[in-house]
Amino acid sequence: MRVHEIGDCLSRTIEWLVERFEEINVVDSGQSTDNTTAILNSYKNQINLYTRPFDNFQNQTNFILEKNTKPWFLAIDGDEIVYSQWTMDQIAQLLEKQDKTLAIFDRINFQKDIYHKQPVRSDYQYRLFKSSKRATGQMHDLYDISVERCMFIPKVLMLHWGHIRSRDRLIEKTQIYKKFINIDSADGAMIKEHDDWFAQRNVEWDANAIKLVDSKLIQYVEKWDAIR
Repeated sequence: MRVHEIGDCLSRTIEWLVERFEEINVVDSGQSTDNTTAILNSYKNQINLYTRPFDNFQNQTNFILEKNTKPWFLAIDGDEIVYSQWTMDQIAQLLEKQDKTLAIFDRINFQKDIYHKQPVRSDYQYRLFKSSKRATGQMHDLYDISVERCMFIPKVLMLHWGHIRSRDRLIEKTQIYKKFINIDSADGAMIKEHDDWFAQRNVEWDANAIKLVDSKLIQYVEKWDAIR
């Protein structure tokens, strides 16, 4: 897990991981101005915590991959958990049997005040892959899936709370991102052009708002949403 400036949601993700995994590797930028580092230190007996100043997403990802001792790796951010009827070990076993190298999950977002308290369907995420993999791209395109043997896993959802809780915070976060000149080109160009790019993007995503109808999923969301 890569971590930076994400104290609002971090405890939820770590609690979720601790319930499910015996090895949890976290790389902290050490540059956060909120309570991120303090939260991480409170779990230091349950996680493997490393500090590496952020330079780009690719290097942070590869740094933490090198620390992993398991054959498969679940890449998760500090504001996400996963809803699944299967464990990640079971999914990894399925991938092995099918001779696949990477699993793709669907993801929905819960940035509540921005999305008018409605979750929004995002793009698909490739998050479970062999630990021997190394990132070659930036941010959302860390892996070239055209050369991977990918498998979409139905009924598995990445639940992304989004640690950005207001439009003011979106604009503030944009300013932080603008300090990193090696952000992926598509996003980077827009960030340089629009200080409120994140707010602009989320207005567009309003059209993708969805209503949860699965009672088990709703209970799951409510349970984890209560953890701050």
